[in-house]
Amino acid sequence: MSERLVVSLLMSMLVLSVASGAHAKKCSRFVTAEMRANVLANVEKFEWAAGTQTSAISGAKAWVELSDDELWEMITSQELPRADITNKGVLYEGKKPGCPNCGDEALKHGMRWWKYDPINAPWQAKCPNCGEVYPKNDFLAFYKTALDEHGMFRRELGDRSLLFNAEHPDPNDPLHKVYVDDGYGMVDEQGNTHHIIAAYCQWSHWRRIYGGLDGLARAYTLTGDKQYAHKTAVLLDRIADVYPEMDYKPLHDLGFQHSQGGTGQGRIEGCIWETRVGQRFARAYDLIYDGIQDDDELVRFCSEKAREYKLGDKSSAASICTHIEDDLLVEILESCKDGHIRGNTGMTHSCLATTAIALDRDQVTVEWLDWLFDPDYPGEYNRHKDPIPWVLVEGLDRDGMGGECGGYGLIWTSSFIALAEILAAYPEYTNHDMVAEFPKLKQTFFIEPRLNCLDAVMPSIGDSGATGTWGRRGRASTYMRGYKLYKDPKLANLAWRESSEHGSSLRLPGDIFAEDPDALIDETKQIAQAEPFKLKCDYLGRYGQAYMQTESAVDGRALWIHYGYRKGHSHADCLNIGLFANNIAMMPELGYPEYTGSWPKRGAWTSNTISHNTLLVNDTRSGYSPGGKLNFFVVQPPLRAMDVSSKTAYQDLQTYRRTVALVDIAQADSYVFDVFRARGGNNHRLSYHGAAETATIEGISLVKQTTGTFAGPDVEFAMLEGEQAGFYKKSGFTHLYDVERSADPVDSYFTVDWKCEDLRGRIKAGKEPHLRLHSLSTSDEVALASGDPPQNKGGNPRRLRYLLQSRLGENMESQFVTVLEPYDTTPLIKQVRKLEVEHDADPNSVAAVAVELLDGTTDILISCEEPTQVKVEGGIEFDGQFGMIRLVDGEVKLMRMSNAVLLRVDEVTLTADRAAYEGKVTRIDAADAQNNLVFLDPPLPQDVEMVGHTIHFKNDLPLDTSYRIKAVTEQGISTGDITIIQGFKDASDFAAGYKYLVNVGDEYAVPCSVGLDR
Repeated sequence: MSERLVVSLLMSMLVLSVASGAHAKKCSRFVTAEMRANVLANVEKFEWAAGTQTSAISGAKAWVELSDDELWEMITSQELPRADITNKGVLYEGKKPGCPNCGDEALKHGMRWWKYDPINAPWQAKCPNCGEVYPKNDFLAFYKTALDEHGMFRRELGDRSLLFNAEHPDPNDPLHKVYVDDGYGMVDEQGNTHHIIAAYCQWSHWRRIYGGLDGLARAYTLTGDKQYAHKTAVLLDRIADVYPEMDYKPLHDLGFQHSQGGTGQGRIEGCIWETRVGQRFARAYDLIYDGIQDDDELVRFCSEKAREYKLGDKSSAASICTHIEDDLLVEILESCKDGHIRGNTGMTHSCLATTAIALDRDQVTVEWLDWLFDPDYPGEYNRHKDPIPWVLVEGLDRDGMGGECGGYGLIWTSSFIALAEILAAYPEYTNHDMVAEFPKLKQTFFIEPRLNCLDAVMPSIGDSGATGTWGRRGRASTYMRGYKLYKDPKLANLAWRESSEHGSSLRLPGDIFAEDPDALIDETKQIAQAEPFKLKCDYLGRYGQAYMQTESAVDGRALWIHYGYRKGHSHADCLNIGLFANNIAMMPELGYPEYTGSWPKRGAWTSNTISHNTLLVNDTRSGYSPGGKLNFFVVQPPLRAMDVSSKTAYQDLQTYRRTVALVDIAQADSYVFDVFRARGGNNHRLSYHGAAETATIEGISLVKQTTGTFAGPDVEFAMLEGEQAGFYKKSGFTHLYDVERSADPVDSYFTVDWKCEDLRGRIKAGKEPHLRLHSLSTSDEVALASGDPPQNKGGNPRRLRYLLQSRLGENMESQFVTVLEPYDTTPLIKQVRKLEVEHDADPNSVAAVAVELLDGTTDILISCEEPTQVKVEGGIEFDGQFGMIRLVDGEVKLMRMSNAVLLRVDEVTLTADRAAYEGKVTRIDAADAQNNLVFLDPPLPQDVEMVGHTIHFKNDLPLDTSYRIKAVTEQGISTGDITIIQGFKDASDFAAGYKYLVNVGDEYAVPCSVGLDR
């Protein structure tokens, strides 16, 4: 018996002695006997319920047909490794993944390309690219010889004469021992180690067991048939035998790779994914608990196995339950405390709460649930603490988004929604009420539609999505769950629209267990109001996603910018922009890297600044999620403009600021005006890329660099070693290849055209979308180069073509001026001209351009860093921050201006009484979570429509503090139910009070926007 098992048994005895006086579990909690009875009644009444039951029976059929012995023998033990990745050294040694036979060609089938067939080819993996099967030995035969007296795998006990390449049986054959795996990896002909059996154990074997548990337990809840509970209990009983030994750290130390965030911790799986493993074990046990209490056959089978394999007392249903509870559930709980189970925020909470409720031991369960709310949760092992109050006051953004990028952030929201429901399933717990105590939880139900552009696609910010992916967030079931908790009609409206517009079902998985399964749907239908849907421009403060979009999604366009603050799984991409037009991502994000961890390409390229549509300074990546400020946000169709700056993207810069505008020129067409300003630092390099492997440049000539990379003609592709290793890793230049450079500095107008390529079926028949870039910037060098998206994501292009405009020198000041033109087949813009300007401000603070369209229309756009008096070429006068004039055949058609008091051309004048309403904050009041109040001096006028406008609070916080005005009061404004609380003053003492996003003394500004149409 191993030392780990002995210690675990002793700990179990200690826990049992401590808990022996506690109330033992009496019944299933998550699906009660009454709920199972409701199912049977609903099956008789409703066709959909009968179909659900039939599906569950069908899904469990193959598992019921297995004998108890077959199920019991499926459960493998600690010393048979599990691995996420077959190639040793990928995550932390930078080794290249691939098939032993066809190499990285296999990666086009995905990051986990192996195919498994546990029924017909157990313990083998097949490469879908080349068809080779590994390992070449009969591992199952070896496995059976390596079982100890407890039926657990011990490699040293196995018959090693069975470990030979069956395709080369001659012991004298050089390949006789090659491609042979004893569970701890096989070696190929080049000496590389591949963890084939460990990956099979992870992805085919254990994941199959999880599915069996889920299916069997569900079948019991939907039928009440105890045969399903019996089979589930056989699996759980054996899992409880092996679980105390399960510890991923020894496997990690041997080089096996898993989801453990660099800690090496875990149980069956790495500590992150183990949260889901533990939760499903605990839930399965609770679901079938009622069904095994009088199962004599289960007792007979388990007691015989216990005698045969020396496993302890299993002489009654009570002793079997005690075994599962103490050696599985309590182990899971303790692992949540010591870090062996530790996922992304929300994952561990849900695992712990589910397990504690499944354990259902009165005060013991209450103490575990209380711990979730304790400032010391989850313990000193964690690098950051995330008890429930911290998450729901500070960890979640004010808008309800989790503290990470993309899908990772939505793990927080979905997990805490689920956590509220988990706790609600245990009415005996009355110490806390998440819904009543933490009003920000409600925002988690509204966040997903706010992340979508064009009601169709969520930007792939940070480690999310793949190159050019197109997919929206939001399901009717999420909004139905929210309506069930809050009874807010807005959630009913969202659910109804999601159902009617996107075909998402209003039916919740739990409806079948209700006495009246249609009650919530009927209530929603009565309350929901079908309202005309119009797309809106929006911004999310700390998440740092702001976007401008057309009012209609049909032929719609959307422009977004990113400036998040302290967002996990972020890229070094501050002020990065993206563009959706012509049904595709025209400037696609690279998305999720090949692998996370310290995978070299991840840091040097995929998440580096140079691979994004933003500005690299000092030839090094920008700060990690440094935050930014939204300085203005203007929606005046056909003009939509926003300005964002970051003081912390680069610490030694005075200015890092971007102004972008989406300008409509027809019902289906827009262009983008982009001004990037930077002051300080060395070597400013602005990077753009389109959705194509090639790009055509006109207006200047480039010279092909025949060797090397953007780092130099003598520097090899992906070089990250040597004397310049630091430079290579921080700049990302060695991942840019096939380089063409300008021979001389460039101060003339030029264009770059990407004919967009599409591997995702987004381009409609007969369409030929292009992105054309018009550059008006002075550069010391212009270059084109190719860079590779992650190559193990299906649908990712082989490469993308980058434009790099560089201004070289020390203590640089730059103003890059660009127009981006998405078009279909035929260009819309004749040319773009930079206009002469006269003003007294900094030379790089003002930019004016003329965009001349082929139909004779000319747009004049004026961008000032701050409100400035400017004379623009052509007799134009402007006093403000942003202005637009549209001329048709030389006549003024329309004018727009924001944060401005004057725009004049010829005899046409547009004026405003003030550029902005400005003043200071005198008081704040967040006592009513539905009505956050900010008092202003002077207050905003009562006779001007201000609701829906943006108010910017100016302070030293690195994250954005702009808000939509929800109401104007006599003394200030209300931000409604979007909180002004930033977090706790002291995260270790929740009673110490709050810190705020808006504070007394902050300056405020509400820019005014006016327009003229003729």
